Amino acid sequence: MPRLQEAREAVAGVFGYRLLWVVQFVANLVLFGLFAGWLLLPVANTWQLVLNALLAIVILVAVVAVHAGTMNYFSDTNRLGNPKLADALRRATRHIAAIAVCAAVFYLLWNLIHKAEFCESQFPAYIRSILPVSIRRHLSLEFFETAFQGTIFTARWLIVPGLVLPFLVRTADLGFGGFGRSGFSAWRKTISSASYWLVLVGAVLMGVLATQKIMNWTPDFRTSTLGHESFSLALRLPFAYLLGLFAWMMTCSLLGRMGSGQRDAG
Repeated sequence: MPRLQEAREAVAGVFGYRLLWVVQFVANLVLFGLFAGWLLLPVANTWQLVLNALLAIVILVAVVAVHAGTMNYFSDTNRLGNPKLADALRRATRHIAAIAVCAAVFYLLWNLIHKAEFCESQFPAYIRSILPVSIRRHLSLEFFETAFQGTIFTARWLIVPGLVLPFLVRTADLGFGGFGRSGFSAWRKTISSASYWLVLVGAVLMGVLATQKIMNWTPDFRTSTLGHESFSLALRLPFAYLLGLFAWMMTCSLLGRMGSGQRDAG
C-alpha cells in the first residue's frame, strides 16, 4: 500500500548505519552507568551537592545529544544523503532548551496519566455499576479492569509519545523554530499519518511489551540453580536491550524521514 510506504522505508532505513548503532549501543550503557553512579553520590556537604549538579547536567546534555542527535542524523540522511553524525549531535546539543520544553510537556502528560492510574481500584467498578443489569450479566468486573489497564497503557506508551515526538524531532533540528507555524503544520501532518502510528505501535510492542515479557521469563525457582538463573539472565538481558534499541531506532528513522520531508516542504 502506498500509504504505508513510509513505514516500510523507516524499518528498512534502520539497517546500514553501523556507526550510529555503535554510538547508541555504547552510549546508553555508559549513560545508565553514570545515572546509577549519580544516584549513589552523597549530598552531605557543598562540594558533593556541586558534583551532583554537574553530573546531572552532563547526563542531561549527553542524553539530548545522543537521542535528539539520532533524530537529526536520520533527518539529515534523508535530506542530504551523506551527513556527518558529529554535526547532528552538536546541533541537538545547541537546541537543548527547546528540547527541554518538549520533555517538560511529556512529563506533565505522563504525570497526569500516572495520577489516573490510582483510580484503577474504583473506576472500573463504578462504570460497571451504572450499566444495565442485562449488560453487567455478560461483562465481568475483570473485563472492565483489563480495559482500564489497557487504556492507561495505550495512553502512556502510545498516545502521549505519539503527540510529543513530532515536536521533539522539529526542535532537535530547528530549536524553538520547531514550535512555529510550520512546526504545528508538520505536527498535524505527522499525527494524521497511518505509517506513523503503525511504526509506533510496532515500537511499543517490541520495545515495551516484548522486552517486559523477555525479562520476566525466569527459570522455575523450585528446580533452577544460581548458575541456571545467571545464564538465563545473561541471554535475556542483551536480547531485550537490542530489541528495545531496535524499536527506538525504528521510531527515530520514521521521525527523521517525515521531519526531513516536512522541513523541505516548509
